[in-house]
Amino acid sequence: MLDAQHLRGFVWAFPCLSDWRCATSRVYLFACLSGRSERLIARWIQSQRQCSRLRPLDRILAVFEGKRSDRIVWQPRIDHWYDVNKKLGTLPTEYKGKELLQIYDDLRASPRTYRFFDPTIKVIQGDGVDMRVVEDETKIITTYVTPIGKLREVQTRTVHGTTTYHTEYLLKGLEDFRTLAYVLERQSFEFDKKLYDRVSKEIGDRSEPIVNLPWGSIQRLTVELMGLEKTVILLWKHPREMNELIRAIQENDSRRIKLIKRTPFKFVNFADNIDQDLISPALFEKYMLPWYRASTAELHDGGKICVSHWDGKVKALIRYARDTGLDALECVPPSPMGNITVEELYEAMRGMVLFDGIPATYFLSLVSTRELIDLTNKILSIFSPNIILGISDMLPPNGDIGKVRTVSEIVEEYVP
Repeated sequence: MLDAQHLRGFVWAFPCLSDWRCATSRVYLFACLSGRSERLIARWIQSQRQCSRLRPLDRILAVFEGKRSDRIVWQPRIDHWYDVNKKLGTLPTEYKGKELLQIYDDLRASPRTYRFFDPTIKVIQGDGVDMRVVEDETKIITTYVTPIGKLREVQTRTVHGTTTYHTEYLLKGLEDFRTLAYVLERQSFEFDKKLYDRVSKEIGDRSEPIVNLPWGSIQRLTVELMGLEKTVILLWKHPREMNELIRAIQENDSRRIKLIKRTPFKFVNFADNIDQDLISPALFEKYMLPWYRASTAELHDGGKICVSHWDGKVKALIRYARDTGLDALECVPPSPMGNITVEELYEAMRGMVLFDGIPATYFLSLVSTRELIDLTNKILSIFSPNIILGISDMLPPNGDIGKVRTVSEIVEEYVP
């Protein structure tokens, strides 16, 4: 027979069954109601109390601290899906008028928060630099006017106006290097603590505060400042000048890192968009590997956890992952979207944590729900508990939000 203490505990715990965070304890309840022992009932009550104390943030930190957690964290990046469908008026009926965080709550999922926290790091232009931004419905034009030259870039908005791509890079040729170095050397960085506190209150315990670093080292040139073709040509024709500019970029980023080291952020993401079609193994060894090692050492000294965004084909580069000093990789897409299998990725990342893992294509109509379920279970069986499950890279605008909910249900029932 249950004594009064156990009965009170049972009554206390029963309402928690509706709490998505405690779904795994249903097994205990079934056993209790099937006539199992009082000790099992007591264990079930204890698990309820433990579950009620664990927040998504606690679960995320547990992964990196080697502690046991009650559940895998599910962090699908649905930002782009939300932005486009909100703009087009095509959000599902139940989400019309809802804010992004409200949708995450309804999906019983955790947000990746750099969208909210990145603005807390302010870039301050130095003396002698006049930065001007002019934008309209189709493009954003940014110019830097200095005593030694002028730089101009144009970003064109995509068809739905929710993101941009470069149609004119800041650097047109070697003649612009000196001007960019002038701008970079004079920039400084500030942390907006009031904004951080305000955003932290808005996010609550849904997730961890995480902040992005811009593309590092040579990736800044390839992705943001020059484009791939011009970067490769100038590396061949003018290696000395290119190396001097890369040093100026790294010194600028090092000042940003020293600031972030002093902030409350626990997680720092290197938003590098690593893809072997953009950076060869030889260039990765020469530029990215020493940059990662130096930067992660600095951030680790401040107690930070370092993640990097490798969202392309990485089979030729993944062998370097454990030598970078990074604690985790984000967004690596397994085949067929990428060029590496789940098993190969796991072997190359042993000792590291994977953020995401489910290819975005699995959320399109061309892939069945059964295939999504099977792959999700496979990824969890291989990587658990060293995974923050998510979409590699993000939910497409025409993705099925119902499949996101399906993964939520899988995660609720999965025991790490």
